[in-house]
Order: sequence, then C-alpha cells, then structure tokens
Amino acid sequence: MCGWFSPIVSCPFRKEHCMKKIVASTVIIASVCGVFGVRDLLAENTTTHAVQKGDTLWDLSGGYLNNPLLWPKIWRLNPEISNPDLILPGQIVRIPGLDTAPAREISVVEIVAPVESGPSALARAGMASSSEPLSIVVAKQDLPSDGEQARAGMGNIPAHYYDLGVGMVTNNIPNEGRVLHTEQGWHGAALGETILISAPGAQVGQQFGVYRDLGKVKALSYFGSSPGRLLADIGVIEVVVSDGTRQQGIIRRAFAEVKNGDLLGQVPVFPNVSEQPIQPGPASATGSVVAFHMMRQFAGPEDIVYLNIGADQGLAPGHLLSVAGADPSEGRASGEIMILRVSATTAAAVVTKRSSHEVRRGDVVGPPVL
Repeated sequence: MCGWFSPIVSCPFRKEHCMKKIVASTVIIASVCGVFGVRDLLAENTTTHAVQKGDTLWDLSGGYLNNPLLWPKIWRLNPEISNPDLILPGQIVRIPGLDTAPAREISVVEIVAPVESGPSALARAGMASSSEPLSIVVAKQDLPSDGEQARAGMGNIPAHYYDLGVGMVTNNIPNEGRVLHTEQGWHGAALGETILISAPGAQVGQQFGVYRDLGKVKALSYFGSSPGRLLADIGVIEVVVSDGTRQQGIIRRAFAEVKNGDLLGQVPVFPNVSEQPIQPGPASATGSVVAFHMMRQFAGPEDIVYLNIGADQGLAPGHLLSVAGADPSEGRASGEIMILRVSATTAAAVVTKRSSHEVRRGDVVGPPVL
C-alpha cells in the first residue's frame, strides 16, 4: 500500500462525488503509512540476527546483504544502536531483505485535483464535464539523510557524526595513564561499566578520554614518510575511587568497547557543529587517503577516512572535498568527503552519500565537484 501505487479510478457517478471518495481514500492510505510506519509495513521482509562475539554491522551486511558497504541500511533499521561500531553479544539486530527499500525511502501521494468539489473546482483542475476517469498519482521520493539535507542547504555539520568516535592520525600519543582491567576481567567494557585504571595523581571526579593506539600508518610510497599513528577515540571515563596511583572509573561515554591497555588522555574536544557550516573546501587542497576508521581496509558512505593534509592546507571542519581513485583506469567515479576534524598536517573526514564507489587507501583528494 505504501510502495509503488498508481491506480486509475473510474466512477459512473458525478465527478465531484468521486473526488470526495478519492480524497477520503488517500487520507486513509496516508494514515496507515503514518501510524504503522514504513518499517512496520516492511517487517515481513526482515530477518533477525543474534549478535555473536566479534560481530560487526560491516560483517553482517557482507553476510546477509552480500555487500559490506550496505551496513548503514542495517543501522537505520535498528534505531536502538546509537553507535554502529558497538554491538554487543546477545543483542538482536534486524536485517533488511535484499529487496527492501532503505528505511528513509517512502512514497508520497499527490492528488491531481483540488480538494473542494463542484463544477468550478473541476474546471480549475482542467476537467471537462464528461465521464473521464480520475487518477491518483504516487511519486516515489527518497528522503535525504541528515547530512544530505545539510549539504543541500549548506547548513551545519550533523552532530551525530561525532558520536562515531572520529579518531585522528597524529604523533601526539596521550600518556596520562592506561586501562589496567575491565570489570570481572571481561574482554571489553561498555557504557556505565566499571574499570580499573592507572592514572597517577588523578582525583575523584576527574575525567579522561580513552584512546587506542592502532599503530603506525604506512607511507603511501617506498620513499614517502608516515603521516603518524592512528589514534582511535574509544570513550570518556570518570574517576570514582582513587588511592593516588590506581583508580576505579566509570565509562561515561563509549564510542567502542574499552579494553585493557587503552590509553588515557585529555577528554576529546569536538567542534561546535552549530558554528561549523558546510562549504566547499579550498581549491588548492590536494592530498590522499592514508587510513580508515579502526584500521579497516576501505570505506563506504558514512565511514570515516583519514587524509595526509590538514589545517596547513586550509582545511577546516565542514569543508567538502572530492575523492577519486588514483588510477583512472579503475573506473571509480569521483565521490565526496566532508572534513570533521583537523590537525596541522592531517584530517579526519566522513564519506558522504554522494559517493557511489568504495574509497581506498591512496585515493586522491581534491577540490569539491559541486
């Protein structure tokens, strides 16, 4: 009822009488779509998966949808998952069918006639007095994501991107302490759980950012140099008990599971999105993609990538840049990224939904194609 729908309604009675019936039917159709929601009407096309240890939305998308780049479809179908990088064993995840439209894709009913009845109304609608059939036209409309809406109006950076744990390529590794043990020796700890840390001199109530050093980012060429180490944002903890050298902390914010050996430093500071407009990046900005979020092998829409250019090249949060394959013979069309975070020589960006191909290490970044 809420999908493709284009009936031709023919009525032997007066057209103004038929018009009232069509309007009433349309209201019923719209009410069903609004009350039950597109997700509910598509429920029969979904399946469920009980999360196992080590599962990720990326892997589930590859297994169920035959394409790991479609993981945002699974995320949108499960609004209770606030962080797509953090799903827990035992959690039930709904998986869309292969032929299921994205959750944001709905049908919009357009009535090709005014609501009021009577001969004058029919005349204004261009209808003769003969018994021509009336029609209801339904147009399929793909509603843009928050990021696309912001881009269309060149608004501000959508705040939810900073809930993913942006991370950064840097040589400034935090050294204010580290995580010693998670609660009950578990492999990882989640939001609200208690961990044991070592942060000499830390006081009760003090907060730390939790980071993970994922290693040195390799140079793009044999004679090139590494842009730094990939430092992942893991979360924020607050000290609740301290004996001067060791402390007990509670995880107040989590971008991913906190694990033994994670590093402690200053609480991450993100840009104020209300003051960060989306705008074209500088025409002189040229660089390359050097790494991906959590050291993945490539990236798709809504994934984080890292660049070997930054504020020294004029980049700032909200800048749009193009990204394309370094080898034109590959045939990968130009995509788009949006800068989220910058240092002097590196930047973190999100791949926007204008990108139809995966982004790979070594891809060339340049001025935006608007």
